[in-house]
Amino acid sequence: MYPKVNQKIIIDFKSKDQTYKSVVAEVSDKEILIGVPVDNSVIDLVLAQEKLEITFVENDVKYKFETEIIGRKQDNMPLFRISKPEEDEIVKIQLRENFRVPANLPLKVEKTTLTTVNLSAGGVLMSCMVELDLHEGEEISGTILLPGLQNKESESIDFVGEIKRINWIENQDRKNVAIEFKQMDKRDQSKIIQYCFEKQRQNRLKARN
Repeated sequence: MYPKVNQKIIIDFKSKDQTYKSVVAEVSDKEILIGVPVDNSVIDLVLAQEKLEITFVENDVKYKFETEIIGRKQDNMPLFRISKPEEDEIVKIQLRENFRVPANLPLKVEKTTLTTVNLSAGGVLMSCMVELDLHEGEEISGTILLPGLQNKESESIDFVGEIKRINWIENQDRKNVAIEFKQMDKRDQSKIIQYCFEKQRQNRLKARN
């Protein structure tokens, strides 16, 4: 399965051990055009035949393939031209719904802004003040503000969930509340999976350094 136009992707530069977010601009018979990462300093560092690994998520499935830069193109935005792999060279990796990463993101419940502790496509752990009146088994609705691609504005992810667990934090006036998602737009769920995948990659890069 090839990535589609406007598909969000992750670019892993093999020689530089660096990872950037980007988007697919065009797919032709022999090449794929992708947006140059928002960190424009990367433009001057990248050479023709630079080896890349491209990953993307579609319908809760992660795909990845290896390729190389074959040139550049200036359109409405600067683009890299990369070689198009054979379809059987694209590796399919099933993602687990409970794939979870640490994440401190704003989460709004009614008029109260809280903070997430970790996040997955199946649920969220949030931190809140002890005084907030919540109970296990209770239905709860809210909105998670997910960072957008390439410094775009955050995306609002609406959900309806069930409170599965409440843990009071010792010696603090806070508690952690585990919520299982019950209702969420499929496209929003895919955005969360993409975010979790990107966060894991960032954490691995930090661990290497």
